[in-house]
This record gives sequence, C-alpha cells and structure tokens, in this order.
Amino acid sequence: MHTTGHPYSPLSPTEIVLIHRSALRLLSEMGMVVQHQRLLHSLAECGLPVDFEAERVRFPAPFVERFIAEAKKYDWEQARPSVSASAGVYHSLYHDPRSEQLIPWTEENLAFYFALANQLPHIGSVSMLGCRLPVPATLEPLYERYYCWKYGAAEGSSIYLDELCPYLLELYRVKAETVGQPIAEVFRGTVFLIPALKLGRHEAYQVDYFREHGIRVHIGGSMFSMGANAPATLVGAVTLNLAEQLALRILDWALFEAGKTPASPEASFPQLFLHTSISVLDMRTTIRPFGRPEMTVANLMTAQLARHYGAAFGGHAGLTDSMLPSVESGAQKSLSAIATLMAGGNVWLDAGLLGIDEVCSPIQLILDDELVSALKVFTHEFEISEEAIGLETILEAGPAGQYLDKPHTARYFRQEHWNPSLWNRRMLSAWQSEGALLDVDKARQLALEVQKQGRSPSAMADALEREILIIIEKAKQRITA
Repeated sequence: MHTTGHPYSPLSPTEIVLIHRSALRLLSEMGMVVQHQRLLHSLAECGLPVDFEAERVRFPAPFVERFIAEAKKYDWEQARPSVSASAGVYHSLYHDPRSEQLIPWTEENLAFYFALANQLPHIGSVSMLGCRLPVPATLEPLYERYYCWKYGAAEGSSIYLDELCPYLLELYRVKAETVGQPIAEVFRGTVFLIPALKLGRHEAYQVDYFREHGIRVHIGGSMFSMGANAPATLVGAVTLNLAEQLALRILDWALFEAGKTPASPEASFPQLFLHTSISVLDMRTTIRPFGRPEMTVANLMTAQLARHYGAAFGGHAGLTDSMLPSVESGAQKSLSAIATLMAGGNVWLDAGLLGIDEVCSPIQLILDDELVSALKVFTHEFEISEEAIGLETILEAGPAGQYLDKPHTARYFRQEHWNPSLWNRRMLSAWQSEGALLDVDKARQLALEVQKQGRSPSAMADALEREILIIIEKAKQRITA
C-alpha cells in the first residue's frame, strides 16, 4: 500500500471533453509557428498541413486523436510513485551561509554548492543552466559545460546563440571520445518555446543544426502566466498548455522519430507525456510567482487529463517566492509538492531554490533534502497483512495496553517510522537546553561544516580540460570579437 498516485478527479467527464475539444480546435485552427523551412518540410512529409509562407503548421483533429489513441500508454496502475530532487543553479544570486547575504557567485562557492548537493542523501543530482560566473555572456553555454563537468554537475543544456552550435558540437565530440560513447548519447541541449505555440527562428535553427548531425535537441514548452501569455482563467491556461503539449509531442515525433518508425497502423507513436508549469500574473507587481495555489490546481487538472489520455505526467512543484529560508518557503514548497505527488504519483523537486529561481541557498538545499526525505514516506510500500496488523499483539496488550516492549514493535518501527535529521525531535525543555535551534539554524551549521572541508578536487581529466579550454578560446576569439 502506498498513498500516492491514485486517481484524483477535480474535473467532471463533461469538463474533460470540453477542454479536449477546445485544445483540438486550437491545434487545427491556430496551429503552431515553426520558423524554419526545412523543419516545416519534415512536418509536411508526415502529413501535416503546412503554410510555408506564414511558417505555420496545423494539426487536424483526426491526426491528433489518432496520435493520442496510438501512442504507447503509460500504465498508471503498475507505476510506482517516486520522489526525486535535483539542485539547479539558474540566473541567481548565492545565499552565503557565512554572512547570510545574497552575493554574486564565485568559483569557490559554485564548487562548494555542487559538492554539498552531491553529499546530501536525497538530492539526486546538481546542474547549472548557463554560467553564473563572470564570463562573456555570449559564451555562457560553453562555460556551463566546462564548470559542470569540472565539478561533477550536470549541464543545464543551454544553447542560446546560433553561432555557438559548432563549438558545442566540438565540445561533445571531445567528451564522447573521452567517455567512449556515441555523441548522440552524451549530448544535452534544450530550446524552449518562449511565446506559446511558437518555435522561434533561432530555436528552430538550433534544432535543425544538431538534427542534421544525428543529434536530438529537446524542445521544452512554455511557462504559462495566467493573464500574460495565457488566459487569466485556470481552465483557459490548462487548455492552452494541453494544446501546446500535444503539439510538442507530435513535433518531436515528426522531427526525430517518424523516419525511423515502420509505417504501421499499430503503436507507431511514442509514449505521450504532459507537463505543466502554470502560474498567475501578479497584477500588482507583474511578476510570475511560483508559490501560489493556482499552480497546484493546474497540476491536479493536468494530471487528471494525463490519466484520461493514458499519458505520463510531470508538473512544476516544490518552488517558492520567498527570498530566504522561512516559513513562507517551506509552506509554498509543500503546498504544490504534496498535492502534485498525491495526484500524479511522481514529483521532481528543484532543491535549494528561492525567490522564483533568483536565489540559490545552501541552507535551503539542506532543508529541501529533509523535505524530500519526508515526501518519500508517501511513496513507501506499507505492508498490509495479518502480521503487520499485529492482532495477537493487540490482544496481548489488552485495553489501555502499551507496545514499547513488544517484539512486533521492534520488528516494524524502523521500516514504518520516518526519522528526521533537522526537524525537531525534542520536547520544549530539552530543546531549550540543547541551544533552542530551529531547522534553519541546524541547516546553516551543516552547510558551514561542509564548507570547511574545502573545494573538492576537479572531476575532469587534465587532458579533457585542456581541449575544452582550447575550444572555448577559439569561440571567444571568433564570436566575442
């Protein structure tokens, strides 16, 4: 028995049909802008109507419904719920645990943050998008790979500029040769739809450039803000997101898989996946907050739609608008993480982030590690059996009985009970006598202890580092000049 991943149905069957039909109209009547003629020709070869002059592809309703029907189904009944976490470094400031100030990143702090994330038991990985160190802005994707590979992090897969494509290709050729794997397996590159349903000229060029070299670029969807780049209503934003997600899955299939798939009426389409990142536009400040309840509700609606289609699901969750570790940050992260986990069955949490991704905090990273540990209890397979009930033990204890000395307790308590590392385990007097420390205080102490250990040695071989720096220098001379 586990408590997560079970059906939760905020939408009625009639409401699901309305959203589905509305998304089909958006795809068939409005379609998607793809600003690249060669990509458009590939889409046309798959049977999609293309207006080459307007650079627009449309997705007829019968085609979309066939895609949904024939896509490989996600088995919600057999899927096992999971909670995972990664520490992401984005366009952010660093929350220094020594001074507790928000400061620009240094290489020392970046190496420490990576090392701390890799040491925490419930943080599965760490990554950086772009480069937060003082490097030429045009070369950030190259330095992103350099510092991530050097200090044991995963690259965030930025591309940014068309001119960087040859140098990124060269970097990955060197890495592929070093690790002895095909370049297509080691390559990591992503572009995003910034406005809804539009693959812009530069993003499309980058997709096509690597596609011509047999390499797949991931195309990520929009981050919708209700009232800004999406309708102000939840149902309007969810419908637009659904249309875009379906378009992206078809686009990905048409560009990277259609030519490899046998022409068969049976199971010719890949597994469908629906993702959502929907929040409001704060009409007073015009920010796009992460910690509002609307994001959670949008996740619940999309999770139900995913079940309806037999699709996998992922929702943006476990994020906060708070600028520092606080009650606000913990409440907001839990608000979306728990609900999304219960309905979707899986949650990925980007740990350490504060302030709508503008702050990375070692203290919050440690607090989030504790939160992820607690969330995993919801996915635990609790035993339901006569032995687990312990009926004979209950009868033995009798009315008003106690269970501390029972073999049944000794046998089960470790596997049934979650034990915190930071959250309080003391009554008031004991807590006061031990320093009256809050979870934030304990997390700061741990961060400072790890920081005293010094920088971890480079994870990159000297020969690989030399080759990477030569490529970066070549790009610097040709691009920044």
